[in-house]
Amino acid sequence: MTQELIIEQQGHLGIIRLNRVASLNALSIDMIHGIRQQVLTWQAFPQVEAILITSNSPKAFCAGGDVRYIYDGYHAQDNQHLNYFADEYAMLDTLSASKKPIIALLDGYVLGGGFGLAQACHLKVTSEKSRFAMPETVIGYFPDVAATHFLAQLKEIGLYLALTGEQISAADALAFQLVDAMVQQQDLAQLEHALIAAQMLDIASIKRLISEYAMQLEAYPLKSHVDCIEQCFKQASVENIESALQHVQDEEQAWAHSILAILQQRSPMAKRASFVLHHLGRNLSRQQAMLLERQVQALWFEQGDFIEGVRALIIDKDKQPKWRADQPDLDAKINALYQQQLALSA
Repeated sequence: MTQELIIEQQGHLGIIRLNRVASLNALSIDMIHGIRQQVLTWQAFPQVEAILITSNSPKAFCAGGDVRYIYDGYHAQDNQHLNYFADEYAMLDTLSASKKPIIALLDGYVLGGGFGLAQACHLKVTSEKSRFAMPETVIGYFPDVAATHFLAQLKEIGLYLALTGEQISAADALAFQLVDAMVQQQDLAQLEHALIAAQMLDIASIKRLISEYAMQLEAYPLKSHVDCIEQCFKQASVENIESALQHVQDEEQAWAHSILAILQQRSPMAKRASFVLHHLGRNLSRQQAMLLERQVQALWFEQGDFIEGVRALIIDKDKQPKWRADQPDLDAKINALYQQQLALSA
């Protein structure tokens, strides 16, 4: 069996290489446990001053969670699916709480759980070739792994990403401050070697070193659509967003209608949940947002479309999901969970 994580220590740098290459580094439960345990172990190693998380795949940093494992666990009725999320969130908390700076070196696809993994790191460096997305609505789910917080900070842009699941470029990610720096793909190995050779790896020293390789942002592809996104996605409901996209009349009409067509393919329940969580997330800390997501996950496996979405896209591959009818009371259920959380933290 191929080793899914390659662990090294070079110089003052601890290195975790994601190595589930055939699956684009989709996070297996063993990878989740291994990342968390290694980060915890290195906290007690004074010779390890910083941690680098990178990938051996030429195509992806990490394409997300292991949805097949979650799907199988749900059907086995053994709570394996819920335990997966609990362990994944514990791993993300461990990364964000690390006293040693953690650098994510991103190249290729950074999707779903991989996006959340990157966001939990203290410094995020991408090549210009990377592609970013939270594509959960494609499988009848909502953006999780703290996206309720980090996409909410982008307001209408974040809601566009949450509802559509569309990919954005590395330049877009830099423009929206989802990453800290962009480095030419051909320079990534040199940057890693420089980190290994560094005599000091406190966060200020790491930032100075990264700046020596960083590219200047000149333009980003989504810029021409920002005004349209802000106008349409500021609406008070998903239905109103879709109506606003339908009525775009200027030079953005063709693009707006293409986005509308994408939204109309998504699960109505997933869109509603994503909309509600996004707006609640604007008032939540990262930790509060993650706690709310965990509560909604339990609700989702009872009433949501995740299992049907995975079946249609990954298991049977017919790409014909039979989404459940929308549930207008879903807003109230999520808001009730939100109010419970506020009461507990008061």
